[in-house]
Amino acid sequence: MDAEGSEKALYRVAWKHIDAEEFSQAETVLRQVIDLADPADPLRFWELSGLLASVLNSLSRSDEATEMLRRALSEALRASPSNSAVGVARYMLANQYLIYGDPRDALAEAVPVPAGGGQIQCLLHSIAAQALWKLGRHNEAQSAAKLAIDAAPTDERRADLTRDLRDILNAG
Repeated sequence: MDAEGSEKALYRVAWKHIDAEEFSQAETVLRQVIDLADPADPLRFWELSGLLASVLNSLSRSDEATEMLRRALSEALRASPSNSAVGVARYMLANQYLIYGDPRDALAEAVPVPAGGGQIQCLLHSIAAQALWKLGRHNEAQSAAKLAIDAAPTDERRADLTRDLRDILNAG
């Protein structure tokens, strides 16, 4: 089996461990997959870094997960600053900071939010709203929460955001 076939087989094994919530085994296999991945393929490294970060969070190793998410963003940017993976990577890192780190870091990663509406825009506005709220900047948080809802691409996402940001929106 060549390196690419081996990488694909190991990737499937990693997912079996993830599905079975065997995160220590998944980490070991994912690190092997990363070692086999083509260094000239930044989007593959973006994907693998994000997945490994999720596994590390499941193992309560949030500092290491944050480092992997920084790598994911770096790899997405290496692919192209305009690649859609950059927005996803920014959201993942901002959310990590919001949950496990400093809300100032979450806010710094979430803004500026790209113009327009869509999934990434609503998610980044939502992170900004939550970070601003944690920082005691309530009026700005409410404005960001409204922007998140306005940017939502579907009625379902709009309803989810309205529910998730309810406390910020209804503060008074």
